[in-house]
Amino acid sequence: MQEIIVFGTGKYFTYKEEKLLQKYHIVAFLDNKAERDTQQFYGNTGIRILHPAQVSLLDEKPIFLMSVHFIGMWRQLMELGVCPDRIVFPFFIEPYFENEEVLNRLLAEIRFSRHYFTCTAHDTTQLQINGTEEWREFLRVSYRRAYPLINAVAQMGTKPLSRQFGTERGTPVDRYYIEKFLEEYKHLVKGEVLEIEDNTYSLRYGGEQLTHSIVMDVGNHGEGVTFNGNLETGEGIQNELADCFILTQTLMYLFDLKSAAHNIGRLLKRGGTALVTCSGISQNSRRCMDDYGCCFNFNVDALRKMFSSEPDLKVIEAGSYGNVKTVMAHISGLCREDLDISDFQENDKYYPLIVYAVVKKG
Repeated sequence: MQEIIVFGTGKYFTYKEEKLLQKYHIVAFLDNKAERDTQQFYGNTGIRILHPAQVSLLDEKPIFLMSVHFIGMWRQLMELGVCPDRIVFPFFIEPYFENEEVLNRLLAEIRFSRHYFTCTAHDTTQLQINGTEEWREFLRVSYRRAYPLINAVAQMGTKPLSRQFGTERGTPVDRYYIEKFLEEYKHLVKGEVLEIEDNTYSLRYGGEQLTHSIVMDVGNHGEGVTFNGNLETGEGIQNELADCFILTQTLMYLFDLKSAAHNIGRLLKRGGTALVTCSGISQNSRRCMDDYGCCFNFNVDALRKMFSSEPDLKVIEAGSYGNVKTVMAHISGLCREDLDISDFQENDKYYPLIVYAVVKKG
């Protein structure tokens, strides 16, 4: 097993650590934070962490640069007099980190010299790069070729296709996730079911389990509204009213979430459940923002903490739906029908289009 020295112990290294340990024997780590006069070890491995200045110039072991910002590491080692033939940027080792999938499509090799490094493409053409700006320009050109999205976004206008979430042409993108959530938990939509503004979801998901539909609105007295209630102030809120409270896309327009959590608890019967969804990343609803004001978009942690001060309430499930494609589509004003159903299957917690929680009382 080949012996190597690893320069860098951050995210890049930990991402590839398992594969590196299978292929190589790491004899030392280099880290600029290491103190030269003290012995430091990486975790419980017994492998020393050295300051780069402590690396032996007579050694021939390869030094793996474990960072996407490898150019600074290479420059530092050259200034210390390290032989450039020892330097390796391991973009070719899976799992690929960030831009490395593109790099592996393009490049067969990166070879370092003292003042530049040479990128050799799979077709054997070569490009010499002297520093960070040239490398970034190379990446920009490469990305434009690999990802049509870059040109599409660069050429798009600054106004959305729709400010009505695509409803003039179809169904809002986020509705797919909201209805997926309600479909999954429809077994809880039973008995006396409370909903905000109308009872569309109560009827759709309650079915024969629904014994009574109740509709609450903050101020509207229109047909179908059972009573007026304010989740923030508590005005009009009735106690022990519902077995299930379908609360979709409402909390973003409330500022006092602690009071809202308390009043949600008041509305629920003992053993009742609230099915809650909120926007994670979204444009704001014109109507709701203009009528009520918009205060928040949510992450999963916010929903969990919102209910944590209510002793009678427990979040039994929380999560999010979304990925970069569905988020971009929703923000840009596309409708669900513009996308393929397969676009919704990948779920990326770092792109929460919809955040949800199942909250139980008692």
